[in-house]
Amino acid sequence: MSIDENVDALLRLLPDMEQSLGPDHPDLAEYYISLGLLLYHDSRFEEAEDLFLRALSMRERLLAVDHPDVADALNHLGLVYLAEGKYADAEPLLKRALSLQEKMFGVEHVSIAAALNNLGDLYMTLNRVPEAEDALKRGLKIRERNLGFEDGSLIEILNSLANIYSEQNRNTDAEPLFRRVLKIEERLHGSDHPNVANALNNLASLFLGKDQFDQAEPMHRRALAIRERVLSPDHPKVAESLNNLGWLYHQHGNHGRAESLYRRAIEIWERALGPDHAYVAACLENYAELLRKTNRGTEALSLDRRVQLIRSKYME
Repeated sequence: MSIDENVDALLRLLPDMEQSLGPDHPDLAEYYISLGLLLYHDSRFEEAEDLFLRALSMRERLLAVDHPDVADALNHLGLVYLAEGKYADAEPLLKRALSLQEKMFGVEHVSIAAALNNLGDLYMTLNRVPEAEDALKRGLKIRERNLGFEDGSLIEILNSLANIYSEQNRNTDAEPLFRRVLKIEERLHGSDHPNVANALNNLASLFLGKDQFDQAEPMHRRALAIRERVLSPDHPKVAESLNNLGWLYHQHGNHGRAESLYRRAIEIWERALGPDHAYVAACLENYAELLRKTNRGTEALSLDRRVQLIRSKYME
């Protein structure tokens, strides 16, 4: 049974659950949350939103206003609003959930860190960088105090904070955080795991300047080798590494190697994701720039037209 079929089977059971439990049974709210989470992780956000709204309504009606289960429902609904792009709706829910948790558990409790990470992600999306940084740094300190400096739960916050610094070209702030993520992933999973490849890819992305080629190349090559070995040579993540390594060689002037990597990345993404996927367009754009650098303007124009056609489909 596929994920969709499993979720749909549970949805068909919902009327029976509602009838047998009745409108005021706490297990019904729990069922709404559990099923909503399955839908959320399957990117079926509208259906998840409906169930989270029902759960929140029930819990607010049946429980104390500052009950932990109310905060839990607020967080879930806030996250689905964030996924749907309903940022104005998401923020008050996530802030209210954080306020309730602080009141219930105290401002240094480890459960607060997840709520702070959710708010940090929202502020990052809204480009409210100082607020995002403050929320994530506070969440990181709480987890470090409660769980130590090498706990796996730090990975998400470390990555989010490092991405903020990277986007601001604050590479000296981002690098130690990405290196901590790599160290934690290697400790948790060993040296040959897709998560390790992701961490290597993020760290290598900081070293795009020509004078940093010697740092970036071995990281990208190691990430590519892990993904080819663990995921299969035709996996979309392999194409990501090929494109990144191609871009590195492209910027360093090794156009022949870059071209072969771009071509292979495009072939994999076209086969795995379809010829009109945004990843295909991004790699075609890189390839077109390389063609212009190597005096093949006519071929570059052909790729430019294809990129425009793909992107126009996303704007319809």
